Amino acid sequence: MEQYDKWQEYWDNYLLNKHGKAEVTSEDDLFFQVARTVQKKPVEKIVFDMLVKEIITQLGLKTTDVLIDFCCGNGLFTYELRNDAQQIIGVDFSAQIIEAAKRFKSAPNITYCLGGIIDFLKRFKTDFPGLAPDKYLMNDALAYFNTADLELMLRHIAELSPAGFDFALRGVPDDELKWTFYNTEERKQRYLDNVKKGDLTNDGLGRWWSKDEVNEVCSKLNLKCEIMNLTLPGSEYRMDIVISDHHK
Repeated sequence: MEQYDKWQEYWDNYLLNKHGKAEVTSEDDLFFQVARTVQKKPVEKIVFDMLVKEIITQLGLKTTDVLIDFCCGNGLFTYELRNDAQQIIGVDFSAQIIEAAKRFKSAPNITYCLGGIIDFLKRFKTDFPGLAPDKYLMNDALAYFNTADLELMLRHIAELSPAGFDFALRGVPDDELKWTFYNTEERKQRYLDNVKKGDLTNDGLGRWWSKDEVNEVCSKLNLKCEIMNLTLPGSEYRMDIVISDHHK
């Protein structure tokens, strides 16, 4: 994963650095902790509920499914899916954020794990013997990875899910639309300065992905890929991706 240590430091300290709070003490804080905000306020409930419904639809979630939620954060979405899957495993590399998930967003069928995705996938069969996930989710986090990471991730997923899988990667920064986001000379210059410095965190936004990159990885692995542009306020520069394998 690109700049792993920088990303880990960024999210471990995000709530304190951005909102001056050392720990979560309210529902609003959970939204602040994982940057689920619009104009410095938590995402409106009607929008949040819409996002949850989109996840369920994109994955075709059923109550018999085993779902892995990569980069699950503090469980905001994980928890909302508890009645739509048989079992959910959330994984995130930030100890503080996972602790908030365990404290505020627990359920009998949810297990939260601390760690990086690739390491988690490598030891999955040991940690969860006999379990075969069939649905995977990643919200607003593919920007932390590069194409080699995605390919490795998908190879592990295919091994863990021999009967097939669906993987929804949501809110991916779309390289074709980046100038929609950097829509002032100041913002554009800030982005160019970050690129020049080699700072791929981009002030928290991360790496911009092209559709061709995603399609090339999926084609190499013989996986189906569907890419959708987003229209919700604040997401005009992002895309959703659903990668599937139902040929086995």
